[in-house]
Amino acid sequence: MLTVRIGIDDTDSNEGMCTTYIGAVICDKLKDQGFNLTPYPKLVRLNPNWPLKTRGNCAISIEVTYNPSTFRELKEIVLKTVEQLAELKHASTNPGVVFYLGKSIPSELQKFSRKVIQGIVRIEDAERLAKKIGAEYHKFKLGRGIIGALAAIGESFELDSTYELLAYRKKSYRGTKRNIDINSVIEMDRKTYPRTFDNIDPNTGENRITPHTPCPILFGIRSQDPESTLEALSIIKSNEPIERLIIYKTNQATDAHLISTKIKDLKPLNSAIISGKVSETPRIIIGGHIIFSLSDSTGEINCAAYEPTREFRKIIVNLKIGDRVKVYGAVKKKKNIPLTLNLEKIEVQNLAEIYMKKNPICMNCSKRAKSKGKGQGYRCEKCGKVFPPGSEKYVRKSRDLRIGSYEVPPRARRHLAKPLIRISPSK
Repeated sequence: MLTVRIGIDDTDSNEGMCTTYIGAVICDKLKDQGFNLTPYPKLVRLNPNWPLKTRGNCAISIEVTYNPSTFRELKEIVLKTVEQLAELKHASTNPGVVFYLGKSIPSELQKFSRKVIQGIVRIEDAERLAKKIGAEYHKFKLGRGIIGALAAIGESFELDSTYELLAYRKKSYRGTKRNIDINSVIEMDRKTYPRTFDNIDPNTGENRITPHTPCPILFGIRSQDPESTLEALSIIKSNEPIERLIIYKTNQATDAHLISTKIKDLKPLNSAIISGKVSETPRIIIGGHIIFSLSDSTGEINCAAYEPTREFRKIIVNLKIGDRVKVYGAVKKKKNIPLTLNLEKIEVQNLAEIYMKKNPICMNCSKRAKSKGKGQGYRCEKCGKVFPPGSEKYVRKSRDLRIGSYEVPPRARRHLAKPLIRISPSK
């Protein structure tokens, strides 16, 4: 028996379909034909800033053991399913399928995967690597999906991983409103959180397990382990039938897209972790967005908390110049706008001491004296008593902010961003 790793990407469009669904269909077809699949195919989220990304920007990989005499049948199942289900009529949909027969994942393929998750890769680079490692690839139309397909095969989950159970709708229900009993979602969250997470937005009570797109997904349960997804599934009540289920192992909620770096090394379309000091007081701009400046020893960058992050903005607006923080987020560059980091999380590490000046109190009148002008001291307006310069006092002002980590709400969280429930603040 031999092993093949199959990567698939770029099969959906804004009007429908989902690469994870095509993966689930292929898995079921292969099992029906007697092929043995390694438990938990991979769902790999790619660089969330890539301009040509699809909705969730995910690729999938399936590991199958097979007899050499059945390899042709295996390939035919995979390629025909992609051809039949992918949204090929849309110009932006350019699927790619990769078959890799190596015994283990080469280090250069793992590095390629990391680059696709954190940066930008050209299709020429993917083709060159595929040829070098002996991977067989198939391009539909432009075939841009071979980039993500290779990346999905190359992701080893060495540092972290989570799981997601996906339930899919019957075709006749797609395009209609999803009908899930919200009370069952609340009960599921109560019984399984934090082993499952991002089920309910705590600020709005919004159900976060159902998408709002025309894709085949009915709901998805994100979890620390596969067993908890099944426990959660037993609690969920759906008022429409489920066509099929699958559990993927994934890099979702792992911060796999982030690179620890200095400000001078930031590049547009990357996602970064930067430590520094607040160098400009947060300001509110049109639309309710909040901007502040962060500096380190190499430069300065704007950081933004946008309106959809809701309560998170209350943390950002209370930052002061001199506060030491660690920020996490996507680096964007728009025309006529400086390089900006869109915040996903912030760790407040140290608060600057803020002092408020208090004019001297006149002991005769029990009133605070008024300033006579810069450097000229103070004078009691009631009795005329004069106080020399330097007689004022400075009182430390309390802060409406505490040291700790803060994150955007689930409704604004990206697939790859790691929720605080899964991490502890750095020391």
